[in-house]
Amino acid sequence: MVDDHSNAAERRKIAIEALGPQLSGDPNSAAGRLGRMLTDSRSMIVSADIDGLVSAAMLASVAKNYKIVAFSVLSGEWLVHPSVATRVPDDAFGIDLFSTRFDSVSNHIIKWGDRQPRAAGVAAAFEAWDSAVDAAANVHLVASPTMWAGTQAGYDEPGKAYSARYKYPLGTAQLLLAMLEASGNAPKFYDRTYLPWLVANCDGGIATYTRYAANARVWWPVLAGAVGPGSLTAQVFDLVDRMRPHDFLDAVHRLDRERAQADPAWLNDAWKLASTEPATITRTLRWLTDLTGWADPVLGGIGGIAGWLRLPTKGSAQVYYDSDAPSAKALARNAASWVKTKDNPALAVSLIRNGVTALNANFLVGGQSGSRFNWVGSW
Repeated sequence: MVDDHSNAAERRKIAIEALGPQLSGDPNSAAGRLGRMLTDSRSMIVSADIDGLVSAAMLASVAKNYKIVAFSVLSGEWLVHPSVATRVPDDAFGIDLFSTRFDSVSNHIIKWGDRQPRAAGVAAAFEAWDSAVDAAANVHLVASPTMWAGTQAGYDEPGKAYSARYKYPLGTAQLLLAMLEASGNAPKFYDRTYLPWLVANCDGGIATYTRYAANARVWWPVLAGAVGPGSLTAQVFDLVDRMRPHDFLDAVHRLDRERAQADPAWLNDAWKLASTEPATITRTLRWLTDLTGWADPVLGGIGGIAGWLRLPTKGSAQVYYDSDAPSAKALARNAASWVKTKDNPALAVSLIRNGVTALNANFLVGGQSGSRFNWVGSW
């Protein structure tokens, strides 16, 4: 019988071969390339969730001239610094998002793979997308474990070791921490009460470790092992691996008791952002810099976010490619351009091909809304 355990040895080998070389001392590895970039001046474009904020602040703590200039908010709008309102900066660096246009660190699935959809032209469009991703990786830093592992969004069934079912299951923050340590540029962890839990839980890592143990318990030990014993990456993994059922909840409650009751919460009980409003982003970053001692990561300072511009995207799309996509009525409530490949192949092909110019593009597999290819355009 084929299940999630029968191919664990093969998947562990894939994880080792994906992470080991890219988190090595080789100057041409992803970690080595990132290390050489840290003295540059870069404009960070960041996903407006806790994974994006923690990752950007962590990177800025060791790269003093990396500053956040834009946030992608719920894939529906952009929150941008006035100085970049009319164009995407030439020195852009993506955090928790992927684009063929610039360097990035992200955790999402970004390639379709070799599955051949029946809808006319869709297979060729996805093949062209994958070729564009490969071409981008020859020019830019594409720090993506799913790219390194050859994960294919087109498959989600058990037994296929390269299927999306077995994708890298953690957040961008855990990956970025490992890359910085591997390059000899580890961030400071002055706080050991909340910060290790916070990094561990980015993109729901703690719940994932138990809920999707058959996959997470392959990837996370390999990530820790690639950086080595005694590393912060290994310590974060050990914290989760050895935790008691209520340890994380205790940290959540301790943080809540520290917060003045008159102050609005910036994180909910799952330690996700309480909202994506500019005020919540501001409070979260202020708390994060106070907690960590890390430098202010925002162009013009955290306090200036209140004066940033909220701009609509110039385009976005959701291309649903499985039979479990939601109804047209449900989809119509979303402002993005959307299509089911089987209903309108020509539109699907057009939207897939337009993703090449997007500022964030990836595949979401499963979930309540169904499997789809997403992209979000510029502001």
